[in-house]
Amino acid sequence: MTMKWGKRAWTGTALIGLSLVLSACNPDDPNQLLGGPPANGGKPCPPSAGGEGGSTASTTVGNGGSGGEPTTTSGGGTTGSGGGVKTVLDERVVSYSEALRTASLKLVGKLPKNDEIEGIRSAADPKKVYETFVDQYMASPRFAAMMLDYWKNTFRSGAMAPNEAPNRNNAPLFAAKVTVEGGDYRQLFTATSGTCPTFDPAAGTFTAADCANGPAAAPAAGVLTDAGLMAQYASALAFRRVRFIQETFSCRKMPAEYRGTPEPRGGGFYTSPWPFESIAGAANGGRVDFLDDSSTICANCHGSMNHRAPLFAAYDDSGKYIEPAAGMDGILEFSATVPIDGNPKVKQSDYLPPGETTAFKFGQPAANLLEYGQRMAADDEVARCAVVRVWNYAMSKGDAVYDLADVPDSVIDPFVKQFKTNYNLRETIRAAFVHDDFVRY
Repeated sequence: MTMKWGKRAWTGTALIGLSLVLSACNPDDPNQLLGGPPANGGKPCPPSAGGEGGSTASTTVGNGGSGGEPTTTSGGGTTGSGGGVKTVLDERVVSYSEALRTASLKLVGKLPKNDEIEGIRSAADPKKVYETFVDQYMASPRFAAMMLDYWKNTFRSGAMAPNEAPNRNNAPLFAAKVTVEGGDYRQLFTATSGTCPTFDPAAGTFTAADCANGPAAAPAAGVLTDAGLMAQYASALAFRRVRFIQETFSCRKMPAEYRGTPEPRGGGFYTSPWPFESIAGAANGGRVDFLDDSSTICANCHGSMNHRAPLFAAYDDSGKYIEPAAGMDGILEFSATVPIDGNPKVKQSDYLPPGETTAFKFGQPAANLLEYGQRMAADDEVARCAVVRVWNYAMSKGDAVYDLADVPDSVIDPFVKQFKTNYNLRETIRAAFVHDDFVRY
C-alpha cells in the first residue's frame, strides 16, 4: 500500500498516532530521512532500505533541479532522489510556479499574475526567477502589512476600535517593525524605548515612538511591559500574562521547566526543578495552597509561574503600571487580585515565601521585567520558538502550542543556528520561503 502525503502535512511534522515497531527501520520517519535520531527509538535506516514491498513499478520523484519537472525512475524502486532511502517524500516534485502562489499570498497578501507564473515555468533558471520574486515581495509595502497581521495573529491581539485605550496595536506594530527592518529579535524583550511605533501602510514604513510603560522603577522591556497586552491578558494573580508569554515565546505550555528525575509526592510526581517549598502554600503564609499535592501536583506548573507572576502583577486590568504600595499590614500589595472572598489585592507572600525572589527560570533571577526580558533574550528555547513560528507560517501549519504543530529538530536546527548568529527574523523568513522543502509538492 502506498500513501502519498502532501508536503505541508509531512515536512517538519512529527508522526502522531502511528504504531511503530521499535526495533524496525522506518524510512518514512522525517528524523531518519534527514539524518536525525529515529523518533521511534528504533534502528536507523540503512542506505539500501526501501519502502514497503520494494516495488519495481515506475516511480515519479522530484528531480531536485531548477526546472520543476518530475523525473521518472524505474527498476528497484529503493533509491531516493538523493541517492539514499526511497520514501514517500521522494514523490514530491519541485514546482517554483506552485511555490510562488503560496509565497505571494503569505508575503504580500495577493496571488501572483498569470504571466509571472508562466514566466517561471518557461525560465531557463526558474529557481533564480522565483527567488527574485520573493525578494521583490519582501521589499514591498505589502510585506510590512502582512508582518503586522502575522504578529497580530501570533499575539492574538489588535485594536478593535479607533483610539482604543490602551492601544492593542502597539505590541504587534513594534514586533512587525523589528521584523521588517531586520532588527534584533531580542528587542522584543529588551527594548527600553521606541516600543510604540506608528505605521504608514502606503509606504510600508514604521516610525519609532515611545509609550508610557511605567515609572523609572519599572523601565520598558519591549512587549513585556506593553499596556495593550497587559490589559488583554489580565487575570487573577496575573497568571494569564505569564501563560501568554510562555506559550507565545517558548512555544510550550506549562510546565515551563522540568527536573532531571521526578520526585514521588502525594498523588503523583513532582517534576519542577524548584525546591517544593520555594512557593507559597497554606503552610507558609500563602492564601492559595499551591503546595497541595493530594491529587494534581500544583507546584509542577507553579514552581515557575509563582516566581514569574509577581513581575506582571503590578499592572492593573487596563494594563497600567501601578506602583505597589503597603497594605494595612505593611506588606506590599500589587494591582492583581487573589480569587478568594473579597478579591483582595495580591501580595508577594501569595506567590513566594520569605527569602524567595522572582526569576525567569530556576537559577536565573530577575528583579524586574527588563531583567526578565534579558533572560528570555539569552534563552535557546525562545530562539527556537521564533524560528518554529516562521516555519509553520510558511508551511501553512497550525500553531506550535494549540495545534501541537512542532517541528523536528532535524528540520529546524540549521535555521535556529543561523538565526542565533544575528537574531534577524527577516532573514529567517526569506530562508523558509526559498527552502527546498517549500518548493516541493
